[in-house]
Amino acid sequence: MNDIKKTEKQLIEEIADLQRKIRALEGDTSHHPTRAEDLILDDGSYRFLVEQANEAILVIQDEKIQYVNNKAIEIIGYSKKEYSSKSFLDIIHSEDRGLIPIDEIIRPQDTPASRNIIIRLMDNKAKIRWVDAKFIRGTWAAKKATICYLIDITARKSVEEALRLSEAKYRQLVEYAPAAIYEIDMTNGKFISVNDVMCEYTGYTKEEFFNLQMWDFLTGKSLKKLLKRYEKMLKGEPVPPEAEYEVVGKNNKKISFLAYTRIEYKDDKPIKALTVSHDITDRKKMEQEFSKAQKLESLGVLAGGIGHDFNNLLSGIMGNISLAKLEAERGEDIMESLDEALRVASKASALTQQLLVFSKGGAPVKKAASIAEVLQDSTAFTLRGSRVKCKFTIAEDLWPVEVDIGQFSQVIHNLVINAMQAMSTGGELQLVAKNVTLVEIYDLPLSPGRYVVIDIQDQGHGIAPEHLSKIFDPYFTTKSRGSGLGLAISYATIKRHDGHITVESSDHQGTNFRIYLPATEVQPQETTKEERRAVKGEGSVLVMDDEEILRKVAERMLLELGYEVQCAEDGTEAIEMYVEALQSGKSFDVVIMDLTVPGGLGGKETIKKLLQIDANAMAIVSSGYSNDPIMSNYEQFGFCGVVTKPYQIEELSWVMRDVLDAAKDRSARADIRL
Repeated sequence: MNDIKKTEKQLIEEIADLQRKIRALEGDTSHHPTRAEDLILDDGSYRFLVEQANEAILVIQDEKIQYVNNKAIEIIGYSKKEYSSKSFLDIIHSEDRGLIPIDEIIRPQDTPASRNIIIRLMDNKAKIRWVDAKFIRGTWAAKKATICYLIDITARKSVEEALRLSEAKYRQLVEYAPAAIYEIDMTNGKFISVNDVMCEYTGYTKEEFFNLQMWDFLTGKSLKKLLKRYEKMLKGEPVPPEAEYEVVGKNNKKISFLAYTRIEYKDDKPIKALTVSHDITDRKKMEQEFSKAQKLESLGVLAGGIGHDFNNLLSGIMGNISLAKLEAERGEDIMESLDEALRVASKASALTQQLLVFSKGGAPVKKAASIAEVLQDSTAFTLRGSRVKCKFTIAEDLWPVEVDIGQFSQVIHNLVINAMQAMSTGGELQLVAKNVTLVEIYDLPLSPGRYVVIDIQDQGHGIAPEHLSKIFDPYFTTKSRGSGLGLAISYATIKRHDGHITVESSDHQGTNFRIYLPATEVQPQETTKEERRAVKGEGSVLVMDDEEILRKVAERMLLELGYEVQCAEDGTEAIEMYVEALQSGKSFDVVIMDLTVPGGLGGKETIKKLLQIDANAMAIVSSGYSNDPIMSNYEQFGFCGVVTKPYQIEELSWVMRDVLDAAKDRSARADIRL
């Protein structure tokens, strides 16, 4: 007892020393013992402290257990008598015995030392008990001994083991899940963890991932989508957990991902993202193939409808021309038949323009115009012969707008046709046009500003709610006949005029289409009746077109107007003829160029070379593809005028007049500078 008492005295000395240091740091040395002697207790008190300690205490000599306190009996389960017959290593788990440096701890040398080790013990029921063991050298019965203090941490280890197993299961689920799972540090975009499936999808190893950032994988379009989502997160706006992205792997293979992301926030800022992504590449391909099949089916419906309409129009043209020939043979007036053939041909041209608008984008060739007359003329023409009447309410001071008159007229035609079909038994159509200044925009994709607003309201059966959201979709129609193209074209055309079109309707309550067109400060040029007639001219013209029939008709028109004409099949021939004429001193005053020449030099390339040869060359671009940006911005490409196919002689004559006037004006300014 004296020996253990000495050891405990040593501990008390250490405690007293620590207390002195603590109180010194706190600046308070009163009311607390400062000497070890103040803590010395009698033998009975020492034994009481040891026996009631919350730590298990064992005294070990020559590997044998010489003493245990009550806590050691409670933890391990052996009685004091049973302990006395065991060595310390007997109660250590066989796998942990190698963790104990026997020579240093169990067989202590003269040098004092202490050691902490976490080991497993085996209790009297052969169950494992985890302990945090502290070994201190001392003496027992006048011999060197090791004092072992044990704290039972079995419960903590059980929790740790459960957590480890749970993490192991989680990691196993992550590694073997049929999806790419990864974590990203949102403060720098770097990967925190990735599973094997993500590596398999992309071709990168886990080590390579940790040197990469998420945006290293995304295509440009997907990166923009990701940045928009991140901006919303920073603003605190709700973001759907799922999104589709296109990822580029190590082998440049593109993969479509459907990603589900859970965001972790700190101080209202996103700091980490856990994402589960599924490879939907095959599904997207199937969707694309299905979409192609649907488009082909829809194109079949469209082709049937267009073919039917064209046959009708061609019948009208051919029929009237046949009548004109018979009338000419009999010496009768053929103008009525020819006028009717021309009118039907204009409708065929309008139908072609609709197809171009829908299929190619239809960039409008815009100019400032007052559309009051267009609204009245287009509506009246469409309603001719029907049982529907129109009431016009058009503001007298209607602001001018910049429109392609042909395309805009077709929009009005389509909307009026729709209203007329909705009122099959007749009725009144309301057409209202007014000036509106939009200050605040709520649910319209428009900028604040001045607009001309047009309402076309019918008294028909209305549109069913389930169809209302689809009426501007291509090919959608509830009619037994028709392609469903008219409203889709109207919507696309107004969009390309920087405007918007809306619809309001309900069953048996009629339908109202509303068009918004931006007003312009540019004042339209008035067109007189005189300007609508063909005007004569003089000069030398070179016509370049790959279609012989078009070269011939253009040549005949120009000859009729008083011009000298030569023709070329493509740009190469046109340049040769232009250079030859220039060298002979009989240069061409105007060159009319077809924009598109399959397999040859078209207008875009030809004008560049022509201007290099002659900086004063005057050229008019002509094409049936009104969607081409050159047609709406011809001056930027070096042309002086534009004429859209098909054109009539009157239109061609005025374009020629304008270009030649511009050439004279340019020459006059040059003379003044000289």
